[in-house]
Amino acid sequence: MDTLNDDRGQALVLAVVLIAIASVAVSGLRIAQEQILASARERRAGEAAVEAATAVIADAYTAELGRAPARSPDVFGAITDPSARESARAAATQVSVLNAGPEIGDVAVRCAAGLVDVSITIADRLYRAGFSGSACSPR
Repeated sequence: MDTLNDDRGQALVLAVVLIAIASVAVSGLRIAQEQILASARERRAGEAAVEAATAVIADAYTAELGRAPARSPDVFGAITDPSARESARAAATQVSVLNAGPEIGDVAVRCAAGLVDVSITIADRLYRAGFSGSACSPR
């Protein structure tokens, strides 16, 4: 019996190669799945955080409108006030962390053309939310 011409064991080698290819494919799919889930978690945390920050800014906006009916309200000053922005950042951070996201560094607020726009940045991705604010319109 010539060992060089013997066909026994070829199926075993083929099975080992196929199992190796399958394990690499499964590992790759698992890594891709983790990346997709991490991206979804980050997106969910960012959206929730900007909504929380917007709610705080909306409260400051409403409080300023209701504060002094006799005088013209300073809505821009109220919503861009450092204490309002810090409260918005704290609320955004709390919600982001609850959704497995990072702490929020800064909250940007813009008041123009009848809209109040609140934005935050997480991992180079901008998240924005806003509400209509007639006091932000030029008269």
